[in-house]
Amino acid sequence: MLKFFSRLKSKERPQTRDARRLYQKLMAQSRQPVFYGQAGLEDSYDGRMEWLCLHLALTLHALRGHGVDGASLSQSLYDVMVDDFDVALREEGLSDTGVSRRIKPLAKMFFARAKAYHEAAEAGALGVTTQRHIFPVLKDQAKSGKNFAQYVDGFAANLANVDGQALSNAQFSFPKFG
Repeated sequence: MLKFFSRLKSKERPQTRDARRLYQKLMAQSRQPVFYGQAGLEDSYDGRMEWLCLHLALTLHALRGHGVDGASLSQSLYDVMVDDFDVALREEGLSDTGVSRRIKPLAKMFFARAKAYHEAAEAGALGVTTQRHIFPVLKDQAKSGKNFAQYVDGFAANLANVDGQALSNAQFSFPKFG
């Protein structure tokens, strides 16, 4: 079995460390200003959540091709995402029960998106699924749709072309947008 997790000594599990690195890279990319504004996504909670979910879902889809290690990293990536959502909700001033009530719908929404993107990637229909989920939060669908579809296809292709070690180390590129 190929082990591609970082081997640095730490109290944190290697999968969790790798998942944090991967999540931070995906989060930073999903927040790039080029995706928002005049001819892009609405710079709103919904727009940012959809775009982050897409990046995470495509990454989880790519990890499926890496066996047990990919599955372990996928679970850790999901756990890191939930932890990040928890922190963000607490920063909004929500109590434990408030966080619990808000996390469940976020997780449900994420799973629905991840399933849809996985199935679309398997069927070679990412464009259609992207239109269903991303286009509703685009400011100008006609101008932006083609750019977003090309970006999504390019990102999925980039992820498909990296090995497990590179993926766990967040060593992959994002396509140019626009």
